[in-house]
Amino acid sequence: MTRTIKHRIWSVLQQTLTIALMMFSGLIVAVLASMSAPENYTDPTMQEVSDLGAMRAALALLLLLFIPWYRKIPLVLIIIGGFYAVIVQGDPFVLAIGLTVWIVRAQQRWQWIIAFGGLAAILLNMGWHIFGVLRQGDHVPTAEGILIILILGFAAIGLVLSISLMTRQRRKIDQAHAEVEAVEHDRDVISSEMTRQTEREYLAREVHDTLAQRLTALSLQTGQMQKSLTVTDQGELAAALQETKHYSDQALRDLRTLVSSLRDQGEQEPLVPSVAPAGFQDLRTLLDDAAQQGLMIHPQVLLDSYDSAPDELQRAVLRISQEALTNVMRHSADKTVHVRIDGQPGHGVSLEFTNRTNSTQHFDRGTGTGLLGITERAQLLGGTAQEALLEEHFRLTVKLPWTVE
Repeated sequence: MTRTIKHRIWSVLQQTLTIALMMFSGLIVAVLASMSAPENYTDPTMQEVSDLGAMRAALALLLLLFIPWYRKIPLVLIIIGGFYAVIVQGDPFVLAIGLTVWIVRAQQRWQWIIAFGGLAAILLNMGWHIFGVLRQGDHVPTAEGILIILILGFAAIGLVLSISLMTRQRRKIDQAHAEVEAVEHDRDVISSEMTRQTEREYLAREVHDTLAQRLTALSLQTGQMQKSLTVTDQGELAAALQETKHYSDQALRDLRTLVSSLRDQGEQEPLVPSVAPAGFQDLRTLLDDAAQQGLMIHPQVLLDSYDSAPDELQRAVLRISQEALTNVMRHSADKTVHVRIDGQPGHGVSLEFTNRTNSTQHFDRGTGTGLLGITERAQLLGGTAQEALLEEHFRLTVKLPWTVE
């Protein structure tokens, strides 16, 4: 608060000094201008001021009193200053001050017309003073007087134009800087929003591909346990309980891995995988787990140099296969799926999953989040995902690029 008060006081002092200097300069200019008009004095020696000279001097002092409000009423200064300079044939000092502020703010055509009219008034005032010097004859050095009038007149015009145009240019630069800062601020906001959106999408995919998959398997296994309760075979019930505990442990382990990954990565690239892929071993484990859950799989895997494939590609193949097999377990009529995965470096990877649908019921797509996640994963790598509902089968085809460095 103290710094703000000091700044305001300093600003007021600067403005006061500026106005005082302008009024003092105007007084000097008025005195010099009166010396170029012989009718301002009763005799050629300029010892006594005439009535006309006194009237002009009084008007000059009166006009100087308008200077403190030059920023608020520039048009008033142009009007009264132009009247004093052209009609009364005084000095154009007040006119020049109002004209400077007016040119700085001029935007429309009529404003520029007034500005050019003010400049023309200064030129006309120069002509009046030159004519006044010529009328004094041998009492004053004519050439020197005319030269002084020309220098002062064109200097006034030059100051008006230079100050006003430089101020306009500076304001344009400040405005451009403000627009750049606003754009940079908007860019930072958009970048932050995009980062958060990417993090949310990453978190949604990770939860769906890890924890949700395990919980789905756990739900299906719980259903099998309910059926086993009607069976007297204790061994089958014990096996079902063992499988349930196995899926629960996997779900807990995936949750811990996901939380640790989010904590460790922080604000790093959100597409960094939480667990490094293990090539064929991941696919083998996935197919074995699906088979243990009661899914009949007919696999055909033809992959060349898959263990050395990019981590992003291996992870996408694993997650897409995992989601496709889960969809088969949920919606297949006979829990049977034909899996074909083939590919090689430079030619891409093709995944195809075909399962039988229940012809007696309308095909149920479920919530659609599984197919949406598959499509998103494929598109992130520049691939495609297509689904086809045939007469008695549902087929999912995914193609992923496999670039060679």
